[in-house]
Amino acid sequence: MASSLTTMEKMLLFHKLERDLFHRLVHDLAQDPAAMRWVIALWLWFESVGHHDFIRRVAALPGPVVLRFVEEAIACLRCLASPGQGATAASDGDGCDRRLPCTNALLAEPINDVASFQGRREVLDGVIHQHKNICLAVCNVGNNTTCMPSSNTGSVPATPPRATVSSPIIRATPRVAPLPLNPMATSFPLNPMASPWIPIMQSPLPDDYRSLFITFSKGYPISKEDIMEFFNSVFGPCIETVMVEKVAPGQQPVYGRVVLRSAAMIPVVLDGRQTAKFLIKGRHLWARIYIPSTRLSDA
Repeated sequence: MASSLTTMEKMLLFHKLERDLFHRLVHDLAQDPAAMRWVIALWLWFESVGHHDFIRRVAALPGPVVLRFVEEAIACLRCLASPGQGATAASDGDGCDRRLPCTNALLAEPINDVASFQGRREVLDGVIHQHKNICLAVCNVGNNTTCMPSSNTGSVPATPPRATVSSPIIRATPRVAPLPLNPMATSFPLNPMASPWIPIMQSPLPDDYRSLFITFSKGYPISKEDIMEFFNSVFGPCIETVMVEKVAPGQQPVYGRVVLRSAAMIPVVLDGRQTAKFLIKGRHLWARIYIPSTRLSDA
């Protein structure tokens, strides 16, 4: 009976998604457990401030794409842990692009770059809270935690330590490459016997999770054929289908939906922004992540 469950058992059930993702990161994707607790703490903080379902949507992605999110989270944590050297820590001193293309694709409001976390004490306190009260309890390597963590943290670091966010497993992962994403070029410690992962060949997710919502300027719609031709020519064969608003005779559609072959292409097409603007044959098209709420016709 549910009433007989202990506080810890209820907590483990409530955070099953986080536990499963932690297990996947550590066991399937060979990441460092201590660092992954801080990563999940950051993602929990995102959700606590209004970026809902962030973890669920990350967990639904293929491994190489999840690791891109991890890499961006590590950059944010590194900046939080080094408030006096945010810009340097964010780019590792090599001028690397410090944007967060994958992370921003799932945020309600985009973050300019990792340096935005510099000196943000309220963010640091929020992440520490999630780490101490949730991640230390539910993100267990064996998933067999049976008691709540003690209030005396002992040797548990109170903040994301440099040693954690700069651990060998993090240094071993490549920096975020310039867009477009190229998971085949990465060297993450994945199973060498696994089949190659190619975004345009996989469709593991429902259409809703692989879609962009598009709008046109009023009176200037764009045909489905022109939209498909444009995106496929710019980003490669990434479009599965295009749908536009079904309208009455004599009226013109003002919105539509683009279904991508892979969810991994969403941050590529949006270039890490909440909304992207394109010019197709002299007409403007705006695109953002699709949230199921409108009726579209594929006719």
